[in-house]
Amino acid sequence: MERFENIITNAIKDIVSDIYITGGHPMVTRKHGNIQFHPAIRWSHQEVDALVRKLLDHRQLDALRERKSLDYAVSLSNARLRINVFTTTRGLSLAIRILPGHIPSIEELNLHPSLNEIAKLKSGLILNCGPTGVGKTTTVASIINKINCTRPAHIVTLENPIEYRIQSKKALIQQRELGTHMPSFAQGLLDVLRENPDVIVVGELREPETMRLTLNAAESGHLVIATLHASAPEEAIYRLCNAVPPESASSWPQR
Repeated sequence: MERFENIITNAIKDIVSDIYITGGHPMVTRKHGNIQFHPAIRWSHQEVDALVRKLLDHRQLDALRERKSLDYAVSLSNARLRINVFTTTRGLSLAIRILPGHIPSIEELNLHPSLNEIAKLKSGLILNCGPTGVGKTTTVASIINKINCTRPAHIVTLENPIEYRIQSKKALIQQRELGTHMPSFAQGLLDVLRENPDVIVVGELREPETMRLTLNAAESGHLVIATLHASAPEEAIYRLCNAVPPESASSWPQR
């Protein structure tokens, strides 16, 4: 753990965004989008296995054995880390994303000022789209924190994992993590409508049922903010429209 913590500390100083550790292979980092190998830093398979046992609790280890991968977040060395542990031909491997120490504002992210207007909305569906690693989660966190600082509201987030821990200010924020606080996004969305929220955050739209329930929540008068892997707005709409087979369309709420 001490070796791992030193690596994280040095990575933060060097403004590294990602670290990749796998047994019998040089450690790899990503900085400003570019991959760099570190031949002097090499972990054995036994060391990687021992590190994973230190990082995960019994429930998480059981989930890893069952699914062969696990996505979770942890605070370490004054940083928030999103870690994916997965199985490869080399054994266990870790992909580590280093998150900013604070939630950056829309201005700090150099995003268009119009995104501040989202914080004023009382209902509707906001989709944050893009490929992996472009900052969807960070953008959503900055919008949520803007609402948190500007108006009283009840905000419930459904995430996998919880990457940014947000403290309540003007808003009451309650964060739920997949596997720890809810068995599935679908169940979380069914529950959240009974919790009288003003704003619902859905960490990721993947399964058709999650998409359907997210649309239901937005139609019921809530402000719903969600992320979706899509390269363009047209693709996002296409994915939503094709998420449910035609034979299930009759079960959708009619307006």
